[in-house]
Amino acid sequence: MKKERKILHIDMDAFFASVEQAVNPRLKGKPLIVGGREDKRRSVVCAASYEAKRLGIDSGMSTQEAFRICPNAEFAVADSAKYLYVSKQIGNLLHNYSPQVEQASVDEFYLDITGLDKRYCSYLDLGMDIKNNIKNSFDITGSIGISVNRLMSKVAAKLKKPDGMVIMEIGDIACFLKDLPVEKIPGIGKSLKERLNNYSIFSYSDMCRISEDFYVDKFGKVGVWMFAVANPSLFTEDDIHWFNESDAAPKSVGHSYTLPRNIYARHEVEAWLRLLCEMVGTRLRRYKLESRILHISLRQPDLTFISKEKNFKEFTNDSGDLFRRALFVLDKLKSRNIQIRALGVTARGLGPYTGTFLLNDQKKRKQLFNAQDDINHRYGDWTLHPASILSVRE
Repeated sequence: MKKERKILHIDMDAFFASVEQAVNPRLKGKPLIVGGREDKRRSVVCAASYEAKRLGIDSGMSTQEAFRICPNAEFAVADSAKYLYVSKQIGNLLHNYSPQVEQASVDEFYLDITGLDKRYCSYLDLGMDIKNNIKNSFDITGSIGISVNRLMSKVAAKLKKPDGMVIMEIGDIACFLKDLPVEKIPGIGKSLKERLNNYSIFSYSDMCRISEDFYVDKFGKVGVWMFAVANPSLFTEDDIHWFNESDAAPKSVGHSYTLPRNIYARHEVEAWLRLLCEMVGTRLRRYKLESRILHISLRQPDLTFISKEKNFKEFTNDSGDLFRRALFVLDKLKSRNIQIRALGVTARGLGPYTGTFLLNDQKKRKQLFNAQDDINHRYGDWTLHPASILSVRE
């Protein structure tokens, strides 16, 4: 008889903030905001400790708003190299438990632990051993979910955060999740939630009452996935493919930035554009896409926008090429002698990256960007970057 799969998901608790508290014990037990910039009043919350979360502070919020909620909150600047290092060490530790470890993000991991309950007496003992090992090694906590597939183990891990552990056997899933809102299921985003709500499907128990024919008729192949989620006993781990609305190929890739002060000098505008083109180019290469249209937008202090775009003949994901195109578009804008408070760069007209080169220099530049991307991925964003953006990175 084939053994039922068991997948363990571990989701580190407030990872960035927890690492900062572990490195600096003075921050333990205090509301902590991890921001993206050194100026703590002009930044965005990258992460918040649970002490801060309980007050209503969360990632994506402006630090200005966060400090209005808690004026005495502690502040630390995000250090991606530090978090990547700890994440890698956690991954190494997890490989001691199972040869099948999948890293889903910097702070989430999956382990196939099928049959390992015999070695550790039970799956509960195995999960507790992992939690205690991480706590003793890194002085941070993680929440664990154990279930029959990746999706259900991920849902289980979130049920008792922080520092929790939930084991959902196949027969217990419907009871465990009966009141879970559909938007809490990984893969169901805002638009899919709204479509489900329109059919009076608000919770997991509502999903379980719907027939496969209805799902397929109303949602197509996504409906097949939703039926599998609602009926995990009918499907194996390999049958339940991950669906996420964000998995669809993007129609554009862009970055914008609100500046800490008004600028108008050409060299300052160019430095910020160079930074944004680096960010756009990195994402295009990550998605294996190229762009032919470049759009530039500038916002003045009075909130009025001026913008322009150009459709170029050749596709590219070369950050240097994107910057040269941005300068070409900028020259077409009537941007002289105006103050700028925010600017954005967006790549449109996307197509799949082909990897073909007509010139040897193009091949060398691609190799250079591959090396830069690999180093920045391993050691943290901006480990390698053009010297021309130093003034805006400081």
